[in-house]
Amino acid sequence: MKKRYNFMNVLRVLSMVAIVFYHMIFTLYIYGIRQLSSISFFFSNANMHIAKIGVGLFFMLSGAGLMLSSSNSFDSKTFYKKRFIKILIPFYIVYICYLFFLLASRQISISNPFGDRNVNPLSFIFTILGMDAYVDSFGIPTCSLGIGEWFLGCLIIIYLLYPFLRTAMIKNRILTMGIATIYYVLILICYSYIPYVNKVPMYTNLLVKIYDFILGMFLVHYIDRIPKLSVFISLVTCAAFLFIPVTLPGINSFQIPAQCVAVFIIFAALDKYFAKAPKPMKIIEKISSISYEYFLIHHCVILELSRQGQNTSYSNMNIAVLFLEEIIVTILLALVLKKVCELITKKH
Repeated sequence: MKKRYNFMNVLRVLSMVAIVFYHMIFTLYIYGIRQLSSISFFFSNANMHIAKIGVGLFFMLSGAGLMLSSSNSFDSKTFYKKRFIKILIPFYIVYICYLFFLLASRQISISNPFGDRNVNPLSFIFTILGMDAYVDSFGIPTCSLGIGEWFLGCLIIIYLLYPFLRTAMIKNRILTMGIATIYYVLILICYSYIPYVNKVPMYTNLLVKIYDFILGMFLVHYIDRIPKLSVFISLVTCAAFLFIPVTLPGINSFQIPAQCVAVFIIFAALDKYFAKAPKPMKIIEKISSISYEYFLIHHCVILELSRQGQNTSYSNMNIAVLFLEEIIVTILLALVLKKVCELITKKH
């Protein structure tokens, strides 16, 4: 098992593109620029949704990446320190900057920055932990500005559990994966009957998404010996979800891991070809290196720039220009954020 694989960077970038593209498209509907029926085919069909697949792959890649980086040695204290530096410091910077932006643009007032949400001051602890948007999604008012959305808080909690998951995977990965799969099936079947837990969609719930993370931890052990039959089955699986025009039976969240695993296996099989293209891979690696910073910023930029065209008649060319503006502004801000964080944390 190598330390790094090109296909993981490629998948990370494609996942980010899928999520960002969905947010750009869906925001057109939020601001009345396009009807949902006229844009939904860009991001979903009868059996697939690019954002759900993108998020699932992000969780899988996170699990796989951590298993690779900690394959030889692991120290919980060092791990938590690195996660804090890498995840929370950029989050704090974006939160403070966006808060000042909202105040300066008079979208919120300093006397009542969170409007009528009846926020308990103690809930700021969730912001300090980077979990405010995730907690807010359960109907608990927090100081969230939407930065990181539900995804960040969910991922942070999984990271807290990682040392335990890693120990279980190292001791017996087959048993661990088997138990995780049984748990996953049961939680999906019983989901709608579990009070409070079912307040959010399955695909945004920690209790469900942790399975994607564990899948990544498991699959990374088999990257170097993927059978050709697995690649063929994965291709057939993707083709079925893409081209079957009717909705397949079963709970939708059963399908998401199947789609993600199929994509993961296909790209893993292509890794040797990616290795033969060093120049494109350097570009991909650079983009991948700012994927987290881009993720933190992109929703803020999309919302602010899309607001310009609220309830107006935008031509397709106007929308293309809007998307280009959003991408350029977000990339520039992500690069600045990356540099600032490096300056702050260089001693660590």
